[in-house]
Amino acid sequence: MVATIYSKNTIVKGQLAKKQLEIDHQKEMVEQLIEVQEEERSRIARDLHDGVNAKLATVLLFVAQPAEKINQNHISNCIKEAMQISRRISYDLLPPTLESFGLKGALFELFEEIQEQSEIQVTIQLDDHIDDIPQNKQLHVYRIVQESLQNTIKYAQASTIELIAEYNGKLILTYKDNGKGMDFSTTPQLGLGLRNIASRSEMIPAQHEFHSELGKGFQTTLTIEL
Repeated sequence: MVATIYSKNTIVKGQLAKKQLEIDHQKEMVEQLIEVQEEERSRIARDLHDGVNAKLATVLLFVAQPAEKINQNHISNCIKEAMQISRRISYDLLPPTLESFGLKGALFELFEEIQEQSEIQVTIQLDDHIDDIPQNKQLHVYRIVQESLQNTIKYAQASTIELIAEYNGKLILTYKDNGKGMDFSTTPQLGLGLRNIASRSEMIPAQHEFHSELGKGFQTTLTIEL
């Protein structure tokens, strides 16, 4: 009888410990997501303050001058620059190609921009099933790829980037570069960019894996049930 009670208590304790681990994991994911959202809000606020607001303040200074001293070209240029900044902020919030052409088209456009703006050689091969990802989840996938690209450009010193989506009952999306890589054993705490990718993966939901070694590039793999 005593052995039976002990066994049941052990099982209950194990179940409680497992449940607590799940709660702790969910709490960590929520905290990371909040951190990412706050960083995005701060960036947008800086862009609005330093960009749009600054340009509009300059326009106000111009129009406050006597009519004969107003330079229409300067005013026009300031307004155009403010509009460009505003469009960029809107694009960052929701890329118009994602709405118009789906995830596949938006990712191709993103890689074309990288190819045009840098010397990095890009390869992109996407199975049509990538557009079967629910529409409300596609932005998370787009942001994951975008975050991966930013990490490569900022830190990796890479010369090539590949993005491949394959379908074999599940969609497997692989992003990799040939940059300097990193040693996870010496950097156990993920940076904000990788934590962002992990958080968004949870929200899809998707399984995510990071693989990297010093001098051997970096790879992110997402496995998504469709």
